[in-house]
Amino acid sequence: MTFDTSYEPPAPIFCNFECLGGLSLTVRLRVQSSMSSSSLEKALQAKQRGWQRRHERYRTDFSLKGTVLRENGYQELRGRCGDIGRGGMGAVFTAELAKGEVVSLEFRLSEGSNPLAVRSIVRYRRGFLHGLEFLGLTDEQQTQIRDFCAELAPSA
Repeated sequence: MTFDTSYEPPAPIFCNFECLGGLSLTVRLRVQSSMSSSSLEKALQAKQRGWQRRHERYRTDFSLKGTVLRENGYQELRGRCGDIGRGGMGAVFTAELAKGEVVSLEFRLSEGSNPLAVRSIVRYRRGFLHGLEFLGLTDEQQTQIRDFCAELAPSA
């Protein structure tokens, strides 16, 4: 599949107005795109490449606790994980986190399992829904997450 990445500015639009007293007025309008040609090219190139995760995500549902450092100290947040993968998770929290904010997470992958304590960074946010990337997982944590994901159905 190929995309035409050439960009031509739109042609001007001429509008004629009949004024009082028999006068007419012609106005030339120039429509400007909200995106520059380089922005359009970048958007088309991204579409050509297709966006794809580094690691598959798997649908799940478990509670988790997040801790973030704010101006007035540490703030504890409650949340639910909706999907997880080797590289991160999608979670809903009781408060919004900023993109780029580092969050300490604590969660159990299954009943009776030991809690995992991992650090993550917010890579995506829409309202209370957050996309988190895990930071510095140990080999043991990676193995636990990989084994847990092997039992789950992939997210759509």
